[in-house]
Amino acid sequence: MAEAKPLSEPALCEQCQEKDSKYKCPGCMARTCSLACSKAHKIITGCSGKRNKTEFVKRAEYDANTMMSDYGFLQDLSRDHALLLRDAEDQGIGIKGSVGRTGPNRGSAGNSGPPTISLSRAQRNVVARAKEQRQVMIRYMSPGIKRHQQNKTIWMASKSRLVWTLEIAVPELAEQPNRWIENGLHDVCKLGDLWSRVLTGHSEASTTQAGDGGEDAPRKRAKTEGVRIQLPSDDGNEYPFKSSIPSKLCQTLRQSFGNTVPEGLVWLIRVQDVPANKPTFCRVDPLQPLFTQLRYQTVLEFPTIYVYSHVPETWDGHPVIIQEHCVAEDDKGNVNADGNGDDSNADAGEGGNGGADAVGSSDDGNVEVAE
Repeated sequence: MAEAKPLSEPALCEQCQEKDSKYKCPGCMARTCSLACSKAHKIITGCSGKRNKTEFVKRAEYDANTMMSDYGFLQDLSRDHALLLRDAEDQGIGIKGSVGRTGPNRGSAGNSGPPTISLSRAQRNVVARAKEQRQVMIRYMSPGIKRHQQNKTIWMASKSRLVWTLEIAVPELAEQPNRWIENGLHDVCKLGDLWSRVLTGHSEASTTQAGDGGEDAPRKRAKTEGVRIQLPSDDGNEYPFKSSIPSKLCQTLRQSFGNTVPEGLVWLIRVQDVPANKPTFCRVDPLQPLFTQLRYQTVLEFPTIYVYSHVPETWDGHPVIIQEHCVAEDDKGNVNADGNGDDSNADAGEGGNGGADAVGSSDDGNVEVAE
Protein backbone atom coordinates (compact mmCIF):
# COMPACT_ATOMS: atom_id res chain seq x y z
CA MET A 1 0.00 0.00 0.00
CA ALA A 2 1.43 3.33 -1.04
CA GLU A 3 2.30 5.70 1.75
CA ALA A 4 0.24 8.88 2.00
CA LYS A 5 2.11 12.04 1.04
CA PRO A 6 2.63 14.38 3.97
CA LEU A 7 0.66 17.60 3.84
CA SER A 8 2.69 20.67 2.96
CA GLU A 9 3.43 22.96 5.84
CA PRO A 10 1.39 26.17 5.88
CA ALA A 11 3.26 29.23 4.71
CA LEU A 12 4.30 31.82 7.25
CA CYS A 13 2.58 35.15 7.50
CA GLU A 14 4.36 37.52 5.13
CA GLN A 15 3.84 40.42 7.50
CA CYS A 16 5.03 39.20 10.93
CA GLN A 17 7.01 36.16 9.71
CA GLU A 18 6.09 34.37 12.96
CA LYS A 19 2.71 32.63 12.69
CA ASP A 20 1.21 30.39 10.04
CA SER A 21 -0.85 32.25 7.45
CA LYS A 22 -4.62 31.91 7.44
CA TYR A 23 -5.75 34.52 4.93
CA LYS A 24 -4.84 35.56 1.41
CA CYS A 25 -5.16 39.14 0.14
CA PRO A 26 -7.52 39.24 -2.88
CA GLY A 27 -5.58 42.12 -4.37
CA CYS A 28 -1.98 40.83 -4.33
CA MET A 29 -2.37 37.30 -2.91
CA ALA A 30 -0.13 38.12 0.08
CA ARG A 31 -0.56 35.69 3.00
CA THR A 32 -1.36 36.99 6.49
CA CYS A 33 -2.29 35.45 9.82
CA SER A 34 -4.63 37.98 11.42
CA LEU A 35 -6.65 41.15 10.94
CA ALA A 36 -3.85 43.22 12.43
CA CYS A 37 -1.33 41.84 9.93
CA SER A 38 -3.79 42.35 7.06
CA LYS A 39 -4.26 46.02 7.99
CA ALA A 40 -0.52 46.50 8.41
CA HIS A 41 0.05 44.92 4.99
CA LYS A 42 -2.35 47.39 3.33
CA ILE A 43 -0.76 50.39 5.06
CA ILE A 44 2.82 49.43 4.21
CA THR A 45 2.30 48.28 0.62
CA GLY A 46 -0.59 50.55 -0.30
CA CYS A 47 -2.58 47.54 -1.49
CA SER A 48 -6.34 48.13 -1.70
CA GLY A 49 -7.14 44.54 -0.80
CA LYS A 50 -9.54 44.29 -3.74
CA ARG A 51 -9.15 42.01 -6.74
CA ASN A 52 -8.85 43.65 -10.14
CA LYS A 53 -12.21 42.54 -11.52
CA THR A 54 -11.38 43.53 -15.10
CA GLU A 55 -8.02 41.78 -15.27
CA PHE A 56 -7.66 39.28 -18.10
CA VAL A 57 -7.79 35.66 -16.90
CA LYS A 58 -6.60 32.80 -19.06
CA ARG A 59 -9.16 30.09 -19.79
CA ALA A 60 -7.01 27.45 -18.07
CA GLU A 61 -6.99 29.55 -14.87
CA TYR A 62 -10.71 30.34 -14.89
CA ASP A 63 -12.40 28.59 -11.95
CA ALA A 64 -15.60 28.76 -9.91
CA ASN A 65 -14.28 31.57 -7.72
CA THR A 66 -13.46 33.67 -10.77
CA MET A 67 -16.93 33.01 -12.19
CA MET A 68 -18.63 34.15 -8.97
CA SER A 69 -16.46 37.25 -8.89
CA ASP A 70 -17.43 38.07 -12.48
CA TYR A 71 -21.09 37.50 -11.62
CA GLY A 72 -20.84 39.96 -8.74
CA PHE A 73 -19.07 42.44 -11.04
CA LEU A 74 -21.93 42.23 -13.57
CA GLN A 75 -24.45 42.78 -10.80
CA ASP A 76 -22.58 45.91 -9.73
CA LEU A 77 -22.59 47.17 -13.32
CA SER A 78 -26.32 46.52 -13.63
CA ARG A 79 -27.00 48.44 -10.43
CA ASP A 80 -24.79 51.37 -11.48
CA HIS A 81 -26.47 51.42 -14.89
CA ALA A 82 -29.91 51.62 -13.31
CA LEU A 83 -28.78 54.51 -11.11
CA LEU A 84 -27.33 56.37 -14.10
CA LEU A 85 -30.56 55.93 -16.04
CA ARG A 86 -32.50 57.33 -13.10
CA ASP A 87 -30.17 60.32 -12.82
CA ALA A 88 -30.36 60.92 -16.58
CA GLU A 89 -34.16 60.82 -16.47
CA ASP A 90 -34.22 63.28 -13.56
CA GLN A 91 -31.95 65.66 -15.52
CA GLY A 92 -34.02 65.38 -18.67
CA ILE A 93 -31.33 63.58 -20.71
CA GLY A 94 -32.97 61.29 -23.24
CA ILE A 95 -31.35 57.86 -23.53
CA LYS A 96 -32.83 55.75 -26.31
CA GLY A 97 -32.93 51.98 -25.99
CA SER A 98 -33.08 52.07 -22.19
CA VAL A 99 -35.72 51.20 -19.64
CA GLY A 100 -36.42 53.91 -17.09
CA ARG A 101 -38.89 54.23 -14.26
CA THR A 102 -41.67 55.03 -16.71
CA GLY A 103 -41.04 52.06 -19.00
CA PRO A 104 -39.01 51.40 -22.13
CA ASN A 105 -38.03 54.36 -24.29
CA ARG A 106 -37.80 52.94 -27.78
CA GLY A 107 -37.42 56.17 -29.72
CA SER A 108 -39.40 57.43 -32.68
CA ALA A 109 -38.82 54.35 -34.81
CA GLY A 110 -40.43 52.05 -32.27
CA ASN A 111 -37.45 49.68 -32.23
CA SER A 112 -35.18 49.19 -29.27
CA GLY A 113 -31.54 49.73 -30.04
CA PRO A 114 -28.18 50.46 -28.44
CA PRO A 115 -28.04 53.27 -25.86
CA THR A 116 -27.74 56.67 -27.51
CA ILE A 117 -27.30 60.26 -26.42
CA SER A 118 -28.65 63.40 -28.01
CA LEU A 119 -25.99 65.70 -29.47
CA SER A 120 -26.09 69.37 -30.22
CA ARG A 121 -26.35 70.61 -33.78
CA ALA A 122 -22.64 71.51 -33.80
CA GLN A 123 -21.67 68.02 -32.60
CA ARG A 124 -23.84 66.36 -35.22
CA ASN A 125 -22.17 68.54 -37.84
CA VAL A 126 -18.72 67.46 -36.63
CA VAL A 127 -19.67 63.78 -36.88
CA ALA A 128 -21.16 64.20 -40.34
CA ARG A 129 -18.35 66.30 -41.80
CA ALA A 130 -15.66 64.09 -40.31
CA LYS A 131 -17.28 61.06 -41.96
CA GLU A 132 -18.08 62.75 -45.27
CA GLN A 133 -15.00 64.85 -45.96
CA ARG A 134 -12.27 63.34 -43.77
CA GLN A 135 -13.31 59.65 -43.57
CA VAL A 136 -12.72 59.56 -39.82
CA MET A 137 -15.33 58.08 -37.47
CA ILE A 138 -15.98 60.02 -34.25
CA ARG A 139 -17.73 58.36 -31.33
CA TYR A 140 -19.10 60.61 -28.65
CA MET A 141 -19.24 59.35 -25.07
CA SER A 142 -21.71 60.05 -22.27
CA PRO A 143 -21.87 63.70 -21.16
CA GLY A 144 -20.64 62.90 -17.66
CA ILE A 145 -17.36 61.36 -18.84
CA LYS A 146 -14.31 63.62 -18.50
CA ARG A 147 -13.09 62.91 -22.03
CA HIS A 148 -16.40 64.17 -23.43
CA GLN A 149 -16.09 67.37 -21.43
CA GLN A 150 -12.53 67.91 -22.67
CA ASN A 151 -13.51 67.60 -26.33
CA LYS A 152 -13.57 70.99 -28.10
CA THR A 153 -13.35 69.66 -31.67
CA ILE A 154 -15.24 71.75 -34.24
CA TRP A 155 -15.73 71.87 -37.99
CA MET A 156 -14.41 75.12 -39.51
CA ALA A 157 -16.77 75.66 -42.43
CA SER A 158 -14.87 78.69 -43.77
CA LYS A 159 -11.80 76.55 -44.49
CA SER A 160 -13.47 73.12 -44.72
CA ARG A 161 -11.37 71.44 -42.06
CA LEU A 162 -11.59 69.91 -38.60
CA VAL A 163 -10.07 71.83 -35.73
CA TRP A 164 -9.18 69.06 -33.32
CA THR A 165 -8.77 68.52 -29.66
CA LEU A 166 -5.73 66.21 -29.62
CA GLU A 167 -4.04 64.25 -26.85
CA ILE A 168 -0.32 63.39 -27.06
CA ALA A 169 1.03 60.72 -24.71
CA VAL A 170 4.65 59.69 -24.10
CA PRO A 171 4.32 56.45 -22.06
CA GLU A 172 8.09 55.97 -21.76
CA LEU A 173 8.37 58.93 -19.38
CA ALA A 174 8.39 57.74 -15.79
CA GLU A 175 7.40 61.13 -14.41
CA GLN A 176 3.80 62.29 -14.37
CA PRO A 177 2.17 63.82 -16.24
CA ASN A 178 3.38 62.07 -19.39
CA ARG A 179 0.61 63.40 -21.66
CA TRP A 180 -1.14 66.63 -22.50
CA ILE A 181 -4.15 67.84 -24.50
CA GLU A 182 -4.04 70.43 -27.28
CA ASN A 183 -7.05 72.41 -28.47
CA GLY A 184 -7.48 74.24 -31.75
CA LEU A 185 -5.15 72.12 -33.91
CA HIS A 186 -6.08 72.32 -37.59
CA ASP A 187 -6.09 68.92 -39.25
CA VAL A 188 -4.01 70.21 -42.17
CA CYS A 189 -1.04 70.68 -39.82
CA LYS A 190 1.66 68.09 -39.25
CA LEU A 191 2.40 66.48 -35.91
CA GLY A 192 6.12 66.78 -36.60
CA ASP A 193 5.84 70.57 -36.86
CA LEU A 194 3.87 70.72 -33.61
CA TRP A 195 6.37 68.49 -31.79
CA SER A 196 9.56 70.22 -32.97
CA ARG A 197 8.26 73.75 -32.48
CA VAL A 198 6.86 73.04 -29.04
CA LEU A 199 10.22 71.65 -27.91
CA THR A 200 12.11 74.65 -29.33
CA GLY A 201 9.50 77.27 -28.42
CA HIS A 202 9.49 79.71 -25.53
CA SER A 203 7.49 78.62 -22.50
CA GLU A 204 5.42 81.25 -20.80
CA ALA A 205 2.79 81.58 -18.12
CA SER A 206 -0.12 83.78 -19.13
CA THR A 207 -2.65 85.12 -16.66
CA THR A 208 -6.43 85.22 -16.76
CA GLN A 209 -8.65 87.26 -14.49
CA ALA A 210 -11.19 85.55 -12.27
CA GLY A 211 -13.50 87.31 -9.83
CA ASP A 212 -14.27 85.91 -6.40
CA GLY A 213 -17.88 87.07 -6.33
CA GLY A 214 -17.44 90.39 -4.53
CA GLU A 215 -18.03 93.56 -6.50
CA ASP A 216 -15.32 95.58 -4.74
CA ALA A 217 -13.03 92.66 -3.94
CA PRO A 218 -9.72 92.40 -5.83
CA ARG A 219 -9.80 90.13 -8.86
CA LYS A 220 -7.60 87.04 -8.69
CA ARG A 221 -5.34 86.17 -11.59
CA ALA A 222 -4.87 82.50 -12.42
CA LYS A 223 -1.74 81.40 -14.27
CA THR A 224 -1.98 79.09 -17.26
CA GLU A 225 1.09 77.45 -18.76
CA GLY A 226 1.77 77.20 -22.45
CA VAL A 227 4.16 77.60 -25.36
CA ARG A 228 3.42 80.10 -28.13
CA ILE A 229 4.49 78.93 -31.58
CA GLN A 230 3.71 79.39 -35.28
CA LEU A 231 2.34 76.35 -37.14
CA PRO A 232 2.60 76.01 -40.95
CA SER A 233 -0.74 75.62 -42.72
CA ASP A 234 -1.66 74.12 -46.09
CA ASP A 235 -1.73 77.53 -47.83
CA GLY A 236 1.94 78.25 -47.12
CA ASN A 237 1.21 80.65 -44.28
CA GLU A 238 1.66 80.15 -40.57
CA TYR A 239 -0.93 80.72 -37.89
CA PRO A 240 -0.33 81.44 -34.20
CA PHE A 241 -0.89 78.52 -31.88
CA LYS A 242 -0.54 78.25 -28.13
CA SER A 243 0.32 74.78 -26.91
CA SER A 244 -1.12 73.69 -23.57
CA ILE A 245 1.86 71.51 -22.64
CA PRO A 246 2.83 71.87 -18.95
CA SER A 247 6.23 73.53 -18.48
CA LYS A 248 7.59 70.59 -16.45
CA LEU A 249 6.60 68.09 -19.13
CA CYS A 250 8.02 70.32 -21.85
CA GLN A 251 11.35 70.50 -20.04
CA THR A 252 11.41 66.72 -19.61
CA LEU A 253 10.71 66.19 -23.32
CA ARG A 254 13.49 68.58 -24.27
CA GLN A 255 15.94 66.63 -22.15
CA SER A 256 14.80 63.23 -23.45
CA PHE A 257 14.03 63.95 -27.12
CA GLY A 258 15.59 67.34 -27.83
CA ASN A 259 18.19 65.84 -30.17
CA THR A 260 15.79 63.48 -31.95
CA VAL A 261 13.95 64.56 -35.09
CA PRO A 262 10.18 63.75 -35.18
CA GLU A 263 10.61 61.15 -37.92
CA GLY A 264 13.15 59.36 -35.70
CA LEU A 265 10.42 58.58 -33.17
CA VAL A 266 7.60 56.05 -33.34
CA TRP A 267 4.13 57.64 -33.64
CA LEU A 268 1.12 55.41 -33.04
CA ILE A 269 -2.65 55.62 -32.71
CA ARG A 270 -4.63 52.81 -31.12
CA VAL A 271 -7.08 50.88 -33.25
CA GLN A 272 -10.56 50.60 -31.73
CA ASP A 273 -12.89 47.57 -31.61
CA VAL A 274 -10.18 44.96 -31.04
CA PRO A 275 -9.91 42.54 -28.08
CA ALA A 276 -8.19 43.92 -25.00
CA ASN A 277 -5.64 41.09 -25.08
CA LYS A 278 -4.70 41.99 -28.68
CA PRO A 279 -3.75 45.69 -28.47
CA THR A 280 -3.39 46.97 -32.01
CA PHE A 281 -1.79 50.24 -33.08
CA CYS A 282 -1.46 51.94 -36.44
CA ARG A 283 1.61 53.92 -37.41
CA VAL A 284 1.28 57.68 -37.84
CA ASP A 285 3.58 59.68 -40.13
CA PRO A 286 4.47 62.96 -38.37
CA LEU A 287 5.58 64.53 -41.66
CA GLN A 288 2.12 64.23 -43.28
CA PRO A 289 -0.99 66.34 -42.58
CA LEU A 290 -2.96 65.08 -39.63
CA PHE A 291 -6.16 64.40 -41.58
CA THR A 292 -4.35 61.95 -43.88
CA GLN A 293 -3.20 59.95 -40.85
CA LEU A 294 -6.64 59.81 -39.24
CA ARG A 295 -8.39 58.63 -42.40
CA TYR A 296 -10.38 55.43 -41.80
CA GLN A 297 -9.66 55.58 -38.08
CA THR A 298 -12.26 55.48 -35.30
CA VAL A 299 -11.63 57.84 -32.39
CA LEU A 300 -13.36 58.19 -29.03
CA GLU A 301 -14.15 61.90 -28.81
CA PHE A 302 -10.70 62.93 -30.07
CA PRO A 303 -7.45 61.22 -31.13
CA THR A 304 -4.74 60.12 -28.71
CA ILE A 305 -1.30 59.90 -30.32
CA TYR A 306 1.36 57.80 -28.58
CA VAL A 307 5.03 58.72 -29.04
CA TYR A 308 7.84 56.23 -28.40
CA SER A 309 11.59 56.17 -28.97
CA HIS A 310 11.20 52.60 -30.26
CA VAL A 311 8.34 50.25 -31.11
CA PRO A 312 6.71 49.01 -27.88
CA GLU A 313 6.62 45.26 -27.35
CA THR A 314 3.80 44.98 -24.82
CA TRP A 315 0.72 46.91 -23.69
CA ASP A 316 -0.80 46.02 -20.31
CA GLY A 317 1.15 42.77 -20.44
CA HIS A 318 -0.04 41.75 -23.91
CA PRO A 319 2.03 41.67 -27.13
CA VAL A 320 1.53 44.76 -29.28
CA ILE A 321 0.31 44.39 -32.87
CA ILE A 322 1.53 47.13 -35.23
CA GLN A 323 -0.28 48.00 -38.46
CA GLU A 324 1.65 49.97 -41.02
CA HIS A 325 -1.57 51.27 -42.61
CA CYS A 326 -5.15 51.51 -41.44
CA VAL A 327 -6.73 50.77 -44.85
CA ALA A 328 -7.18 47.63 -46.94
CA GLU A 329 -7.50 46.98 -50.67
CA ASP A 330 -9.96 44.76 -52.48
CA ASP A 331 -9.35 42.68 -55.59
CA LYS A 332 -9.97 45.67 -57.84
CA GLY A 333 -7.37 47.80 -56.09
CA ASN A 334 -9.89 50.09 -54.42
CA VAL A 335 -8.85 51.37 -51.02
CA ASN A 336 -11.31 50.30 -48.34
CA ALA A 337 -11.94 51.52 -44.83
CA ASP A 338 -11.89 48.37 -42.70
CA GLY A 339 -12.56 46.42 -45.89
CA ASN A 340 -15.85 48.18 -46.57
CA GLY A 341 -16.35 50.75 -49.31
CA ASP A 342 -13.91 52.38 -51.73
CA ASP A 343 -11.82 55.53 -51.54
CA SER A 344 -13.81 57.53 -54.06
CA ASN A 345 -14.47 60.21 -51.41
CA ALA A 346 -11.06 60.12 -49.77
CA ASP A 347 -9.95 63.64 -50.76
CA ALA A 348 -11.24 66.53 -48.72
CA GLY A 349 -14.03 68.45 -50.33
CA GLU A 350 -15.42 65.61 -52.46
CA GLY A 351 -18.96 64.34 -52.16
CA GLY A 352 -20.12 61.87 -49.56
CA ASN A 353 -23.14 60.16 -48.16
CA GLY A 354 -24.36 63.10 -46.14
CA GLY A 355 -24.54 63.47 -42.38
CA ALA A 356 -27.49 61.19 -41.63
CA ASP A 357 -25.46 58.00 -41.92
CA ALA A 358 -22.37 59.18 -40.06
CA VAL A 359 -20.89 56.52 -37.83
CA GLY A 360 -22.78 56.33 -34.61
CA SER A 361 -25.53 58.68 -35.80
CA SER A 362 -29.17 58.21 -36.70
CA ASP A 363 -31.83 60.16 -38.54
CA ASP A 364 -33.09 61.84 -35.38
CA GLY A 365 -29.69 63.28 -34.53
CA ASN A 366 -28.86 60.82 -31.78
CA VAL A 367 -25.45 59.19 -31.55
CA GLU A 368 -24.65 55.83 -30.03
CA VAL A 369 -22.85 55.90 -26.70
CA ALA A 370 -19.30 54.55 -26.95
CA GLU A 371 -18.75 51.62 -24.66
